[in-house]
Amino acid sequence: MFTNKLIVAAAALCVALSAPVTAGKRSAVPVLSDAEVEDLLFMREEEKLARDVYADLYRHYKDEGVEMLIFANIAASEQLHMDAMLRLLEKYRLEDPAENAEPGEFDNPVLADLFDNLVSGCDEIVPVLNEPDIGGKCSLEDGLRVGAWIEERDMIDILHAIDNTNRADIVGVYTSLLCGSRAHLRAFVRHLGGDDYVPQLLHLEGNGEVPEIETLEYWLGDDSDEICQ
Repeated sequence: MFTNKLIVAAAALCVALSAPVTAGKRSAVPVLSDAEVEDLLFMREEEKLARDVYADLYRHYKDEGVEMLIFANIAASEQLHMDAMLRLLEKYRLEDPAENAEPGEFDNPVLADLFDNLVSGCDEIVPVLNEPDIGGKCSLEDGLRVGAWIEERDMIDILHAIDNTNRADIVGVYTSLLCGSRAHLRAFVRHLGGDDYVPQLLHLEGNGEVPEIETLEYWLGDDSDEICQ
């Protein structure tokens, strides 16, 4: 059922993006649930967290003499994700928590603490939630692991947000973000050795109790192509 919901939403999003814009009276804004509003605001800042961390790590390792384009490229992609979330906030007339925020600044205090720790050095990290136990500036490998952790975290949070809404436009954008995170996770996993990578938040594989859509095996394999076409 969950997978079917994502497939339908992805198809609806494609139709919406290809449809012409017509003039007319401004329609009333639908009333969102508290959970939908909370998820939209959080997802806008979570995408900012990813963008800011990757941009920071890119600058750090470039100063160290290593230009890791994976961080720069994915940071640019995360900006597109932020833009997509902003359009939803504007559509539903919600105040943007990231408006005028500098890199590393967040309205959500948990994300603010996460940013500081994800870009920290070896001796600076103070665990927040179940984040990596090492900072992204401890070593290049740790920076890549931080990137993979962010993408796994994003995917789990997006799946939960999708479960909280039946609005096709919102699910469609979330599905697009989910597929973007799939591509980013795959890139980080390749840099970390491919088959040697052990998931940090996702389950390794389904076992009858774990939904397939919450496993690394699903998102690295061909089965997820049915969602991310």
